[in-house]
Amino acid sequence: MAVTRPTFHESWYRVAPLKPRLRATVRVSRQFFRGRQWYVLQDQANNAFFRLNRAAYRFIGLLDGRRTVETAWEFCGREYSDEAPTQPEAIQLLAQLASSNLLEVELAPDTQGMFERFRKRRRREMQNRMMNLLFPRFPLLDPDLFLDHMAPLLGWIFTWPGLALWLALLAAGVYSLLNQGPGAGHLLRDVSTILRPDNWLLLYAAFIVDKICHEFGHAIACKKFGRDAGGGGEVHVIGLMLLVFTPVPYVDASSAWLLPSRWRRAVVGAAGMWVELALASIAAILWVHTSPNSTLHAFCYNLMFIASVATVIFNGNPFLRYDGYYILSDLVEIPNLLGRSLSYAAHLIKRYIWTVPEAIDPSETWGQRIWLLVYLAAAGVVRVLVSLGILIFLVRSLHNYPQIMLPVAVMVVAGFAAWVIVPLGRCVWYLAASPELSRRRSRAVITSLAGVLVLLAALGLWPAPDHCRVEGVVRPVHASKIFARTAGFIDWTLPTNTAVHGGPRGTVLLRLRNPSLAAEQIKLQSQLAQLVIRRNKARAGKVAMEQILTHRLRAVRDQLANLNHRIAGLTLRAPIAGRWIAPKLTEKIGGYLQQGQPVGRVASQSRRSGIQILAAASQDLAARVINSGSSQVQIRPLGRPGMLLRGGIIRILPAGQSRLPSAALGYTTGGPIAINPQDATARRAAEPYFELFVRPRIPIAIGAVWLSGQRVMVRIALPAKPLLWQGWNALHRLLNPQTGT
Repeated sequence: MAVTRPTFHESWYRVAPLKPRLRATVRVSRQFFRGRQWYVLQDQANNAFFRLNRAAYRFIGLLDGRRTVETAWEFCGREYSDEAPTQPEAIQLLAQLASSNLLEVELAPDTQGMFERFRKRRRREMQNRMMNLLFPRFPLLDPDLFLDHMAPLLGWIFTWPGLALWLALLAAGVYSLLNQGPGAGHLLRDVSTILRPDNWLLLYAAFIVDKICHEFGHAIACKKFGRDAGGGGEVHVIGLMLLVFTPVPYVDASSAWLLPSRWRRAVVGAAGMWVELALASIAAILWVHTSPNSTLHAFCYNLMFIASVATVIFNGNPFLRYDGYYILSDLVEIPNLLGRSLSYAAHLIKRYIWTVPEAIDPSETWGQRIWLLVYLAAAGVVRVLVSLGILIFLVRSLHNYPQIMLPVAVMVVAGFAAWVIVPLGRCVWYLAASPELSRRRSRAVITSLAGVLVLLAALGLWPAPDHCRVEGVVRPVHASKIFARTAGFIDWTLPTNTAVHGGPRGTVLLRLRNPSLAAEQIKLQSQLAQLVIRRNKARAGKVAMEQILTHRLRAVRDQLANLNHRIAGLTLRAPIAGRWIAPKLTEKIGGYLQQGQPVGRVASQSRRSGIQILAAASQDLAARVINSGSSQVQIRPLGRPGMLLRGGIIRILPAGQSRLPSAALGYTTGGPIAINPQDATARRAAEPYFELFVRPRIPIAIGAVWLSGQRVMVRIALPAKPLLWQGWNALHRLLNPQTGT
């Protein structure tokens, strides 16, 4: 325990003569957290839970309606010494239990006050439900009896055989997508249309199916492990929750707190995701094997997206208060992890900045303090990133539908109020009226204002490095494009990224076959042989005929020579030494090439010639780069952040470009540029863009590391600006997606 716990409290005389006791409806369960024994109190009336350590439970247990609080506290102090609750801790504990209607006192006035507190708490809970515009809950039914019948039938899902079947189902779903599906490009392209109004009905239907299975997964697991443990596992509430104005089902499986095993509690927390991922695998298999134009195909895609991507981002995220949060709390055995992290941060401020001697430390060990600080910092960063990511996705997907942006704006305002305005208001109220600061209020107010001013100065005045990013593709500075000299079917091709030598006898890059040319060659050779025989016979005395046959023979030989030249063109050789670049040509073996059709390029491997980067930038981003006059960049291959090249922008082509330098920069292949949906080649951008030419500072040759067509991230340095200014500009660009990023 912390050494800064004050023993006495000035209001102790108010509670010392009272004789409270726990109500008969309170249920107690003994558990072990981090090797220490704890007691969990359950209020079966409202399904609330309280955790007490051994000394605190002893103190509450001594309150049997006959002993006074003073007597129980002194007895507990003699028995547990420093581990016993102090007077402030005892008062806080009694207040929490009384406000939840877990204590009863035989005195009539106190009984009346207790019921009044209970009614106030009920009214406060209802007000909180109505005030929470994004997530209000409305209980409907008690499914406990139904789950008693379903648990023996479905509980096997959360056993070792069920785990093996679940893993096999996930493997089947992944295999279907990777080996039988239409590819990642099709998956990514459909994501961009998932929020279109014409998809809302299917999206909501998939969402409801997914959430029903998710919630009943929690309920079945809770009921199963409660029955196995011989206690707990009741699920008495099923209802509707408005998730951003959208009704979705929910169940209350909080009785899992009574399970003695933390691993079983974690499984109950993960049961919803367990079921969702299995559902996503089934949807993936059906999506692959159904017609792309069918309603079932579209429904399966929506279900697959919600049950996989959404569940990982939200339910699997331990930094949001969903399933992953409670799983982490169970595994590290720190209940109310976020609340205790905030309390510990507040304790540090009170104790070491405001010098409040009575500040209570909610941590118990040094290891737990590290957990609380690290979790609080990580949760703050992740919550901001997830919120911004969701906002960007919604704005980018719905900015073409102004009538739909109103709910998004309401959500943003409500989130800002809940995360910024309300905490600031509570902080101001605490500084102004909290009795805890009665002797330190001036210091607390002054240090708080100083901290705010320092923070604003750091954000609004101090210049910070600024930059922007664009994606590009690697291109060799010197390369020779290879075209089909003669039409034909692809018979063989050299693997891409192979080193070649050039010249008349250079490396063979591609062999085509053309049966019609071969047949015509045989025909001309036969005609040539016949003409030679006829001309030799005419030499016997038919001079005129001989001259005619000689002219015809010369014409056939010219035709045959031309034909042989065309047939020779079926074999393509490297004109220069370098590296053969034709990424998708091996997939087209057997396909037909028209004469003059491009098939690839030979990139020079000379270090002197080097590589260049072609990047596509939106008009707003290009304007920022041009106005800043900056040209210094950093280049990193996507997926390999450890590799770094430094370089500069050598040229910027003005807006008006529409055909991308590479299909890899389009949405369909995971790139940043929106593609014109009417373009079958996926190379034409939906809006004009600027094209940036970037050259590395040190010449780098095309090779095994830097490949032609490889996607890279280009980081462009901009003049330093205060963080507040950068954030305002970023928000402006976010809310005006047509200006680019």
